[in-house]
Order: sequence, then structure tokens, then C-alpha cells
Amino acid sequence: GLRRYEEGARLLTHVDRVTTHAASVIINVAQGNLSQPWTVEVHDHADRLHEVVMEPGDIVYYESAKCLHGRNTPLTGNGAYYTNVFSHYRPTGD
Repeated sequence: GLRRYEEGARLLTHVDRVTTHAASVIINVAQGNLSQPWTVEVHDHADRLHEVVMEPGDIVYYESAKCLHGRNTPLTGNGAYYTNVFSHYRPTGD
């Protein structure tokens, strides 16, 4: 679904539910008034941290039930906003 975040928002590092999420996608649809990029932080299977800067139209695919992910740095900027579409997939019978 569509989610809009506003100034001060944070997403603590987590993994998603294994019963509903195998692969996930983030699509950044809009952002504005940011004083610095609001990176999505994803830890890969070797526990290496990847800090991904997204622009409107960018897509990030990741294994959300296995890889730690979040946005630990607060969204900053006077009137800052960030809007994403999320989609999650899990094979049937898995």
C-alpha cells in the first residue's frame, strides 16, 4: 500500500513476518523538503550494511523476512515528506 512519512519519522531496524513476506519492494513515488537523504538501511545475508538513497521512481527489492532493514535516521527538513508504495510477496504453499 501507499505510505506517507513526515518530518521526524523513523523506522527501527526489523524483519517482516515470514508467514506473509518472502520478497518485498519499495517504490518511492514522492519526496520533498528533505535536508538530507532518508536512506533505507538493509543488512545482506553476510550482515553487510547497505544504505540506499532513493529518488522518486526508484525501486528497491529485498528479502524482508530474512534481511534486517529500517530507516533509523529521522526524516529531516522543514515540512519534509516521503511517500512510498510497498508490495510484499510469498509463494503459495511455501
